[in-house]
Amino acid sequence: MEEIKGEQQFSLAPLRPEYVGAMSMILCSMDPWLTLEYRPEAFEFYLLHADPALSRYAVMISGDVCGVVSVRSPWLFGPFIELMAIFDGFRGKATGRRIIDWVCDRYEPANLWATVSSFNLRAQKFYSSRGFEKMAILEDLIKPGWNEILLRKRMAAPKQR
Repeated sequence: MEEIKGEQQFSLAPLRPEYVGAMSMILCSMDPWLTLEYRPEAFEFYLLHADPALSRYAVMISGDVCGVVSVRSPWLFGPFIELMAIFDGFRGKATGRRIIDWVCDRYEPANLWATVSSFNLRAQKFYSSRGFEKMAILEDLIKPGWNEILLRKRMAAPKQR
């Protein structure tokens, strides 16, 4: 748990199944998933199904669930943030920065990867401010007519074999 003077305590904890139903409803009501027409059942399956390469975390501030993060590792010389969402009322409090820093510290990546929807300008600005660069446009990846942008934050050169 991290506490910054004058701010609330921040932590990431393994995602508990009892959080998933409410999280799924919240995620479907916010962009980019609202625009991409995600259904709660799809999120419930994603957040609960067994996948040994995927770690899922509840984002906590002072004991309140305020978001969710899923990290796939290994993935192309580093972890891939498959899902990062901070719920309304908790944005603008450096939570996203803390999540990125936590992933970098925990996984010690050569690269940190993420994708962002091409219409999600707020997320693009956030990732750019954290040192991510656009690597590719993935056309029609999730839904026809909508593109995803593959992002990379280079942390270190990949180890040679």
